[in-house]
Amino acid sequence: MSMNIKVKLGIFITLYLLVLAVISFSWMKTIRMQSAVKPRKLQVRIFKPSSENMLIREDEIARNVKFFYKKDWHQIPLEALQVSKLEAELEKLHVVHHAEVYMDAVENLHVDVYQRDPLFRVMGNDGTQYYVDIEGKKIPASENYSARVPVVTGILEGLAGNDIWGKANVNYRNAYRLITEISKDPFTRSLIEQVDLDAGGEMTLIPKIGFEKISFGHAEELDEKLDKLKFFYREGLRYEGWNVYKVLNLKVKDQVIGVRNTNQI
Repeated sequence: MSMNIKVKLGIFITLYLLVLAVISFSWMKTIRMQSAVKPRKLQVRIFKPSSENMLIREDEIARNVKFFYKKDWHQIPLEALQVSKLEAELEKLHVVHHAEVYMDAVENLHVDVYQRDPLFRVMGNDGTQYYVDIEGKKIPASENYSARVPVVTGILEGLAGNDIWGKANVNYRNAYRLITEISKDPFTRSLIEQVDLDAGGEMTLIPKIGFEKISFGHAEELDEKLDKLKFFYREGLRYEGWNVYKVLNLKVKDQVIGVRNTNQI
């Protein structure tokens, strides 16, 4: 290799390393500047599966953020925001499914909270109330919100643990199975207001309209029973009218047995 080529190669390598050094310096400087950036505004958003079921408000989340930092979040640089820890802390709230925390390009601190989806409300014989969500998780009740979901009554034993999947929670699981099926269909979802269980685990449905009670029995053959119920309401009561029956019995296969209301005879 000639001396001239060696000189040119040396100059090229030197310039290349110099460019790398400048880029690295600029990159490190940018990182340091970004790390020192402090939030301008806090923007809280709550994402709900249903517009009817507000379980927590933006101001409550903002208070939790303030409590987490234990000082004015305006004064905390980006490198000290601990977004993962804040997300984990918000997810300890029973109404929160998951949370996402991040800073946007204009230096606003975003806290996006995804609310749990309540499936039914439990009213215990001792006066306790709480919700169970679509994943079977317990959500404590609050004076600040009320979800428009079916009510479950009559279960004598309290919920063991924070979800319905424990061995002792068989009645809760049966109510969960039934209400899940009820919720899938717009007609039955708009019809049923309450599910009451007796000591043997048999269920009675209470509709939102009319005075009849619907004897459902155990949590078996759910689709067949609900199909019979829908057909009876759409066709049977269409001709006989409301409040003709005081009990509709779905427990007999392929039949709906109606016990007439004596006041209507």
